[in-house]
Amino acid sequence: MYSSRSRTNYRLDEYSQGDKTNIGVRLRNGNIRFYPWGGFTLEVVRPVKLKVDSFTLEEAWEPRRKDSKMPQWSELKEDEYLLGSYSEGLVYTVLPFRVV
Repeated sequence: MYSSRSRTNYRLDEYSQGDKTNIGVRLRNGNIRFYPWGGFTLEVVRPVKLKVDSFTLEEAWEPRRKDSKMPQWSELKEDEYLLGSYSEGLVYTVLPFRVV
């Protein structure tokens, strides 16, 4: 399952499709502003940079196989963001994950 992790103060929260939360978006001036998160999408309406700490590497996990490993996490560096899409007041994470 696709998931991402975001840090709020000292807490690291994991989010997957259907979860209700706010996610940080990097503005042009460099500030971070939080918008409601709509989940994952395959299309880009208006590209944005999402501030998350890590995301799952899906190619390492197939839930239907018994020998499959649990998902592995890819950590983002301080100046890296995930590609997102802004549409109708909601922010979506674009699949497949792309680091920008």
